[in-house]
Amino acid sequence: MKKISAILIILSICISQHLRAGVVLEMVTKNATGTETETSRIYAESGKVRIDNIGGSDNSETSIIFRDKQLLMLNHRDKTYSIMDDGMFDEMNSQMSAAMRQMEEQMAKVPPEQRAMMERMLKGRMKTFAPSPQVTPTFRVDALGLSEWGPYSCTQYAVYDNTEKVQEVCAASMDQIEGSGEVMGAFKAMAEFMKKMTASLPFASGMTGSPTEMMDQFDGFPVHTLHYDNGKLRQEVSLESATEQALGEDLFNPPASYQRQDMMKPR
Repeated sequence: MKKISAILIILSICISQHLRAGVVLEMVTKNATGTETETSRIYAESGKVRIDNIGGSDNSETSIIFRDKQLLMLNHRDKTYSIMDDGMFDEMNSQMSAAMRQMEEQMAKVPPEQRAMMERMLKGRMKTFAPSPQVTPTFRVDALGLSEWGPYSCTQYAVYDNTEKVQEVCAASMDQIEGSGEVMGAFKAMAEFMKKMTASLPFASGMTGSPTEMMDQFDGFPVHTLHYDNGKLRQEVSLESATEQALGEDLFNPPASYQRQDMMKPR
């Protein structure tokens, strides 16, 4: 999920643009020493988006596809894919409710002292699955002035979490980047889905409270972003290219040879 958050840093702005032809973006991530660690290719068309991640620490090849209120995760190495949608969330909540009812029925049959011990154990375990308390975002965005990145003229911004700087962003005007409106339309729907996912899945609650929530304060499209941890540069993400072109429907479907995996079944 960290990959998704990094990409949202670049893309979660200018939502109101009209959809046009498809677009292909290529973004590069580098570590603090300037070594390229990952390349991401993003395809967007008619409200659909696909993200291909190449490289990374394990040199794996994965893709994420969002379409029709579904999030598909493709593993090209294993030739498998899984789907997250409303049905999966409903099934997960149903299974958790059924498990709780079964536990309560079992506890009702045991002696009081043993039941009290089971209740203490259950209370400790439920803390693991309970959603984290909702924290009011403390992020703010400060405009620093005009700058440049590669061929782009842009405005430089700093993003702070309280007093700590967590990002520096160089945002270019939308008219400098082909197809940026197409990407924004697709990512709006994906961002709404991710928000629902974090609210539905207790173990995903830590994904909330991100500086991406402040991206609508940028006047333009982020073409270069620096990420900081405790005042030290952690990584940078930059837009390498943007090209408008027609994209085939097959690009937003898993290959026929790939096997679907049920995320609700243990492996």
